[in-house]
Amino acid sequence: MTLQISLQKVELKRPEFDLKRGLAKSPTLNWLPVSVNSANLVEPLRENAPIDGKEIVEWMHIAAADNAIFEAFGEEYKACSAGGGGTVLSGSGDPYIPGVRVGNLRGESVRGSVVRSRGYGNVITPYGSFRVPVGGKALYAYKDLLAWAALPAAYFMQWTLTLLQWTNLAKAPITKRVRFPSSHGRVAPNFFSISTRIPSPVCLMRIGLTSDKAQTVQIRGRGTKGNYHNVLFEDSFKIDKGESEVIYYVTGFPFVGAFTLELQPQDGTQTVLDYLEVYP
Repeated sequence: MTLQISLQKVELKRPEFDLKRGLAKSPTLNWLPVSVNSANLVEPLRENAPIDGKEIVEWMHIAAADNAIFEAFGEEYKACSAGGGGTVLSGSGDPYIPGVRVGNLRGESVRGSVVRSRGYGNVITPYGSFRVPVGGKALYAYKDLLAWAALPAAYFMQWTLTLLQWTNLAKAPITKRVRFPSSHGRVAPNFFSISTRIPSPVCLMRIGLTSDKAQTVQIRGRGTKGNYHNVLFEDSFKIDKGESEVIYYVTGFPFVGAFTLELQPQDGTQTVLDYLEVYP
């Protein structure tokens, strides 16, 4: 299948915005405030559980903040779609001890000093492994596996790894708000299943986004499950601070088949998907 994408318009709807409106709290750490970026939760964690060098150490705050943000994202993701919610698994911790495993993913159990010296950590999957740079992030899309990882910190013994795996994609239309979770400034993408209601050579997508600052968002079309590695189209668009609407046309011959939509905001931003509509 060959698809082409063209941008019709980007329109700033409202410069004023409420970023947290309708977003979920972490079911586990429900005493923490709602946020899109886990960096905002470190101070409340320090106040409630100060570092003492024995029971509480720094990596615990980093991992707990990520666990709260990404767990809340999972709650939103399973409820965001009118046509069928999705499932995304997440977890953060020290891969060396006690270990980090999420779905079909696990962090390599080595000391933090090994990770620091070589500059990356390994995430092991059923199809091999992928590298996550220290202080960075990585996306892995292959066959039926959609995974993402961030590596916020590496020390001598311990290091912190956050893992995401999309096991069932939410289907457009998306009618409830869902965040793009950020691991201490490293923003994860969102993935949605797109299909027209009737066979059509044109698929129109109306995408509503709220951002805390002006930024450039990457957009890709990927194959459906089993072919996530196949990139059908890619583009980027700029949005301003506030609530924006973006309209894209996707065309194909003789019709636009089902595909996976990937949206990736810039790192260092706080972004929420307000809605995603598909026509016809």
